[in-house]
Amino acid sequence: MGTETLSSATHKCVLVIDNAQPTGVVANIASVLSMTLGCKVDNIVSHDVYDKQGKKHLGITQLPIPILGASGDKIKEIYSHFLSLDLDNAVLVDFSTIAQHARTYDEYEQAMAEANDDELHYIGIGICAEKKAVNKATGNLSLIR
Repeated sequence: MGTETLSSATHKCVLVIDNAQPTGVVANIASVLSMTLGCKVDNIVSHDVYDKQGKKHLGITQLPIPILGASGDKIKEIYSHFLSLDLDNAVLVDFSTIAQHARTYDEYEQAMAEANDDELHYIGIGICAEKKAVNKATGNLSLIR
């Protein structure tokens, strides 16, 4: 995304994670996806703030990031849908079983380079885009429990 101002009125970020995964795995996937969104979405993390005593608290996300649950097949469908939209200011990050099983980034990179589309099983995606597009693709999903 460019350097435009992010607003919850115009933009939305969501994580969609395989709701069959155990809680610890969901938490790990959410943290990995969130870190990438934080790096790739300009201005999502706002400025530092100070409390009454003058202690600094580092800036946090300006947009809520709900964690939604879906099946692996539904996640792949949403991922493919967003790729097909070819939105200029959308950020889409995926987490596959290849990423889950890789012990190093080099191993992940090598496995991805050799993977065909039908071998990619998504267990999580992060999306930050125009609110209307995100709602249309994920509006029927529930918060993960």
